[in-house]
Amino acid sequence: WAIWHNNYQQLSNLLRESSLELEKLDPRGRTPLMLAVALDHSECTRSLINAGADANFCRDGWNITQEATSTGDPELLAIVLEASNHQRTVQRLHAVPCLLQALKDAPDFYVEIKWELSSWIPFLSRIFDFPNDVCRVWKSGSSVRVDTTLLGFAEESLSCIRGWRSHVFQSDTKQAELLEIDHD
Repeated sequence: WAIWHNNYQQLSNLLRESSLELEKLDPRGRTPLMLAVALDHSECTRSLINAGADANFCRDGWNITQEATSTGDPELLAIVLEASNHQRTVQRLHAVPCLLQALKDAPDFYVEIKWELSSWIPFLSRIFDFPNDVCRVWKSGSSVRVDTTLLGFAEESLSCIRGWRSHVFQSDTKQAELLEIDHD
């Protein structure tokens, strides 16, 4: 009721008393936050987000960011995007220790991945420098190294930019570091 009538003060009181379930779905499958966004109620949206509502909720392929975009309200969209990005970042950071441990537990390996593009059109390969490369990947303990020689593409001449770069990912159980080494 408080969200429907944009009574953000009553909503704030309900949130303080913990009598509102933040992720409970209404008969149409919307969370309180999705309803507040759909109704273009910025203050209710802000109150729900500050209380910890999930700004990344998705229903039938439609998420809260899309709902905010459909209102045409740039302030509401900014509120939702900021909360959504923050919540995603926090979730990813909580997953880092598990990922680092999984990397450490995985067996060591070395692999070469060769790829090349070509064309079936005659003489086209004489005009264009089709990209190709051999990527080399080493995994040892909780460290990974990737070597590549294809650095990019020159737009003016439609040719490949070549060089020799290594990307080294080093980690322990608490932190990680990414290094780029230019061998040229």
